Amino acid sequence: MELYKDASQPVERRVEDLLQRMTLEEKVAQLCGDLPAGFMKDGQVSLETLREKYPHGHGRFTQYSLAGMADPAQIAEISNILQRYFVEETRLGIPVALQAENLCGYPGAEGTLFPAQINVGCTWEPELAEEMAAIIGRESRAVGINSAMSPVIDVSRDPRWGRTYETYGEDPYLVSQMGIHYIRGMQGDKQNGPACIAKHFLGYADSQGGLNCAVSRINDRELYEVFATPFEAAAKQADVSGMMANYGEIDGQCVGANRKISRTLLRDTMGFRGMLTSDGAGIMKMYNYFHIASSYREAGLLAKKGGLDTEIPVGGAFRQLPDYVRSGELEEALIDESVRRILTIKFEYGLFEHPYVDVE
Repeated sequence: MELYKDASQPVERRVEDLLQRMTLEEKVAQLCGDLPAGFMKDGQVSLETLREKYPHGHGRFTQYSLAGMADPAQIAEISNILQRYFVEETRLGIPVALQAENLCGYPGAEGTLFPAQINVGCTWEPELAEEMAAIIGRESRAVGINSAMSPVIDVSRDPRWGRTYETYGEDPYLVSQMGIHYIRGMQGDKQNGPACIAKHFLGYADSQGGLNCAVSRINDRELYEVFATPFEAAAKQADVSGMMANYGEIDGQCVGANRKISRTLLRDTMGFRGMLTSDGAGIMKMYNYFHIASSYREAGLLAKKGGLDTEIPVGGAFRQLPDYVRSGELEEALIDESVRRILTIKFEYGLFEHPYVDVE
């Protein structure tokens, strides 16, 4: 048996063993996302499409509840069909991450829905957030969702910003405590809960004029002491598995391509070891909204060098990263660092041992 399949081995050894077996295409596939529309046809999973589009495996399907606002048993069956393909039909058998926007509840039929985060923040009881998140996590994992695009731990001080209701408010300590407890409740012991992706790193809610996806003008001290505090707390106190990058610009660079924030601050200063993902179409926006790249393809290169590990919802730019490696414009080591983070999460959350869910 290959070492990476041996559950008795340390996660780090399993990751390194699997990584050295992977081709460049198989590595990059782990960094890419796609939507359920990528494999669903006429309400059913198309195995033919899976085999055609994902021969090298795949990192994650995002907005997974878009597979259908269907009976949870049907979603669970779809999850098992997907995992069976990736585990049994791809060369290395790497399970796929299935992630959803389950901030206030499992986003599908029969899911329990809870108040928005701003209301939860008003309780001043982090333990309630933890209990709530545990329920959301159980319902989500039961249908196969193993990655949660939550919580939002932005410090929000401008109520003109239209997503203020998604935050816990304006106080960094309250936001930190709510985030820590939410993550603990959602992730649980990792074997039974989804991996949290805290968002949006960094300064997303403090944009000019309260506009979404806009420029933030924040000095370095405030950026770290105010806006990064909940994220550092989430990493050090709750072992959050992932973070999502702010769409917007700080110092003229989109955060996902800003090494000073996404590498120096996040990795060196804060010591975060987990995954940093783009927001939905965040890399595309670097090209067609912020114009910091001459093409969508080049935006993927800037994002990878800048510090992003994965591209969602569709990995259209990251899928082309092997071209940059072969041309000498991108070091394969930068691909490897991200693959290690993605594989570590998949091993830690038991996806290799338990890729399927009990439909009943």
